[in-house]
Amino acid sequence: MNAITQRTFAVATAAALLVLPASAGWAAKANHSPATPASLTVGGLACAPGGILVGTSTPQVTAYFTDADLGVVQSETVTPEFAVWPEGKPAQHAGWTATALTHAGTVFTTIPSTLVDGGRYHLKARATDAAGAKSAWSPVCTFVVDTTRPHAPVVTSADYPEGTPGGGVGIPGKFTFAAAGGDKDVAKFRYSSASAGLHEVPAGRKGRAVVEITPNTYGTNVVTVQAIDHTGNRSGETTYSFSVIDHTPKVLDQNPDAGAGEPRTIRFWSAVPGTASFTYRLNDAPAVTVDADADGYRSVTVTPDRRGDNFLTVTSRTASGIVSPEFKANLYVWVRVPQPEISSPDFPNDGTPPPAVGQEVTIVLRTGSPEVAEFVYSVDFGETEHVVTADQDGNATIRYTPEWPYLEVQARARTADGFESDKVVTGWELTPAP
Repeated sequence: MNAITQRTFAVATAAALLVLPASAGWAAKANHSPATPASLTVGGLACAPGGILVGTSTPQVTAYFTDADLGVVQSETVTPEFAVWPEGKPAQHAGWTATALTHAGTVFTTIPSTLVDGGRYHLKARATDAAGAKSAWSPVCTFVVDTTRPHAPVVTSADYPEGTPGGGVGIPGKFTFAAAGGDKDVAKFRYSSASAGLHEVPAGRKGRAVVEITPNTYGTNVVTVQAIDHTGNRSGETTYSFSVIDHTPKVLDQNPDAGAGEPRTIRFWSAVPGTASFTYRLNDAPAVTVDADADGYRSVTVTPDRRGDNFLTVTSRTASGIVSPEFKANLYVWVRVPQPEISSPDFPNDGTPPPAVGQEVTIVLRTGSPEVAEFVYSVDFGETEHVVTADQDGNATIRYTPEWPYLEVQARARTADGFESDKVVTGWELTPAP
C-alpha cells in the first residue's frame, strides 16, 4: 500500500470513529421537565375548591416539588417559583422564588408582601430546573385574609345565673354561649372550668352553643369562654362567675351535753331550693326518712346509745329526685374522767427526811370515782408505762424502789370502756444513798 492509499485509509477510519451510533453509550440522556407543584397550603390550611380563609396577613406558603432527574443527574436542581395577586387585579402580580432543591420535597416560604384584611387572593406555583425547563403552573389556590378577631361571646345560664346561688355540687347545669357584636363567622367556642376541663364545641347556624357543666365544688365557680371563627381567630375571653350552693345538708345539735341514753334534738337544714326530705341513720340503726318543711328544715329526736363517738349520717333529696352528698356528724357523748391525785405517805411534807435512794416507797393514786377501772402510770419520766387496777372506789396503791435521787410519777385514770383523764405529774427528791 502506497503513501496516498495509507493516508486515505487513516482519514476514513477516523471519520468512521466520529459517527459511532448512540447505542455505543456516548449519547447524553434527555432532560425531564419538573413536575407540576402539588399540595399547596396557605397559613397551614390545604387549598380547597371555593377557597380557604387565612387568619394572617403574612401567611406561610408550602408546596411539594419534584423532578424525575433529581437524585439521578448529579447537577440537577429545581428552583421553586410562586406568584400571588389580588382577585381581579392580575397587574398587581407579585412573584418570588425559594432556595433551589437537590431532592424532592416540601418548600416552606412566606409571601413577601403584606396582604389586606378582607382581601381575596390567588396563588400558584411552578418549578424551573437547572437546564431552564419549567413545569406547568399549579392549579390556582384562592384564599381570603381574615385577621379580624370575633367579639368575646355572651354567656348565660338559667340553672346557674350570675349573682344568684343555685344548683349544687354534682347537679348539672346548662350554659349558653352566643356570638356577640353581630359576628356571623363564629365556628366554635372554646371553654374551660375547674370541673369541666378544656373543651371545644361547634357553634350552630345562629352562632350559639349549649353545653352542660356539673360543678364539683360549692361556692364561686368560673367558666371561661372564647369564640373562634372559621379562620381560627380567637376572641378575648369572657369570664362567667356563678355561685354553687353547698348541697350537703347541715346538722344542728340542740342539746350537745346530753349523755348516753338521753334524747337529743337534731335539726336538719338544706340550702338547696326544692329540698323535699332528709334520710338519716344513727350508728348502725335503720335509716329513717322524714319530710322537709318549705324552708328546707326538719327537727328529729335521736338517742345516742354509747359514750364517746355516735355517728349520724344524713342526705337530702329534692322534689326532682336529686340526692345530696352524704354528711356525717359526730354526736359525741362527753365522758369526763377525773384526774388522779398522786400522793405518798413516805413524803409527808412535815420536815421528815425523805427516803433514801434504793429504799421502797408507797405511791397512792386516788380518784374516788367507781367509774375508774385502772391507772396508767410511769416512774421513769414517761419512758415506760405500766397499768395498775383500781379498786371499787377508783383508787390504787403501788410500791416502787427508786434508783435515782429524784422520783417523778406520771399517771392518768382510765374507765373500763377506754376513756382516759388528762395526765398528772408529781415528783419528790430523795436522800442520796450513803
